[in-house]
Amino acid sequence: MNSKETLKKETAAVSNRYVLMGDKETDPEKKEHYYRLALEVEPKNVSALNKMGLFSYQNGKLREAIRFFDAVIGSGKVQNLYPIYFNKSMVLKELKEYEAALNYINKALKFDPQNLQAEVIKKELQDIVDEKYRRQDEREKQAAYSTTFKKEKRYSSWDPPTISILAHMIYYKDWHLYKHRRNFEITVTQREKIASKLASKEFCCGKCNFYRNNSTCKKKKNIQVDTQAICKAFQPGN
Repeated sequence: MNSKETLKKETAAVSNRYVLMGDKETDPEKKEHYYRLALEVEPKNVSALNKMGLFSYQNGKLREAIRFFDAVIGSGKVQNLYPIYFNKSMVLKELKEYEAALNYINKALKFDPQNLQAEVIKKELQDIVDEKYRRQDEREKQAAYSTTFKKEKRYSSWDPPTISILAHMIYYKDWHLYKHRRNFEITVTQREKIASKLASKEFCCGKCNFYRNNSTCKKKKNIQVDTQAICKAFQPGN
């Protein structure tokens, strides 16, 4: 064994001793002190990096925790990254970066697909992300309608939703999430039926959930509408 390899082993041994000393400590300041000493001796000690990531997370230093976890991931020394990806997902969730958190919990599940705890967290994050997109979609629609209808005292345009959107409204419960559930596909028959209803104006303001008997539209803040008109907010109902 040459002197370089010997020095490397000795350095790793010293660094690992500091990690063990930190593990035994109950005082948070001393625990952090030993972990940081371990990293001063061996900056790429993945055990020390991971311990500092957890320590930072537990003490509310979330961005710092992410940097330590990223260093472990980038080291290429860890084969089973489940705990690292899981912990990083928890930090991102705490930061309310839900899409990034969902991405990392999915990465964690690739290493342990049957992990029930991770599955529960994934479902929670997926629900949050879906709700975020639903609200965003509603805000964008409202903004578009406000811009359009401020210019019109009465709505009489023919501007229907796409056939795909209408099909998802009719055939799938979660149609409002269609952009994010692309595995929902419509058949040729379904597409033809929707196209036929549009052509015959069976889909129109007068048949919309938002239409009122006084010819106003609830969605358009009570603006008068033609019964044979249609807009992208159309929802089949009446």
